[in-house]
Amino acid sequence: MAGEIAGRKVRIKYDSDGAGAGAAVEIARAKADSGTINNEAIDATTKDDAGVRTYLNDIGVKSMSLSCSGILSDGITTLIGLAANAGDGTALHWFELDIEGLGTFRGQFFITTFTPGGNEGAEAATFEMALESSGAIAWS
Repeated sequence: MAGEIAGRKVRIKYDSDGAGAGAAVEIARAKADSGTINNEAIDATTKDDAGVRTYLNDIGVKSMSLSCSGILSDGITTLIGLAANAGDGTALHWFELDIEGLGTFRGQFFITTFTPGGNEGAEAATFEMALESSGAIAWS
């Protein structure tokens, strides 16, 4: 089938130079990467609309959410540090959602959650991470 993209070609990457101009690095040991474009509607419904919702033909707040989960390893210690030290004046960091063959979303993101976890038995420890955009998101 032509045109389909393998899931492994959708990757969240971290740009460690802090300026958004360096070479972004894939998040190590990721198993699932995803992004959601959020366009908040502006409700303009009035009593004159007879109970039928009416939206303005414009976007209220535009944002992007990223999520990543995978195997917990020493390859993600940088991300753990970013999440743990978010209150130290460096809460925003450059990330990308790269969809190989289609393009890349790029911008500054805030790590809202970082969750390490593990089950007893013969399973690897895992992590989950959620990020929310701040400012404009570029698509190229």
